[in-house]
Amino acid sequence: MKIGLVRHFKVNLKREPFMTSDEYNKYMTKYDEAGIIENEVVIDKEWDKCYCSSLSRAIITAKTIYHGEIIITDKLVEIPFSARINTKIKLPYHLWAILNRIAWTRNHISQPEARKVTLQRINDILDVILKEKDSNILIVSHAGTLYEIERILLRKGFKGNKFLKARNGKLYEFENINL
Repeated sequence: MKIGLVRHFKVNLKREPFMTSDEYNKYMTKYDEAGIIENEVVIDKEWDKCYCSSLSRAIITAKTIYHGEIIITDKLVEIPFSARINTKIKLPYHLWAILNRIAWTRNHISQPEARKVTLQRINDILDVILKEKDSNILIVSHAGTLYEIERILLRKGFKGNKFLKARNGKLYEFENINL
């Protein structure tokens, strides 16, 4: 069984390097609503089916790169983040990302979705996908979600192109010859 992971195409939204907590939260909302910068990558050939996040940037990406059956699901949406602290002091965007990721990993109440809830929804959809043992499945999702999927696949015996943060529009392939 092969599983291909693709992060949606690049989002067409300018980001300020420093933001207050309100600015960060507004940016995250705009990010979910923004359009994408499409490219011409097509990866139809070896995939039997595609599972895709229900966010528009993932759906557009999936329809651009794959022309077979696409199953759209909320279980593959991005891990939602919001500012861990409330401040009018402008902090670097990357610091916000780190603080919020730490808060999420610790199931902090400041985050819209607890880590255990996120991992449960991801495991639920992977259970469905892994039952299709004779199929090669493409998954189009988001950086944080794909990172967690990668970790789960590696624990389940898959081997493939590892990544820390998936690049937009790039295919990462994982295979488990025992399935």
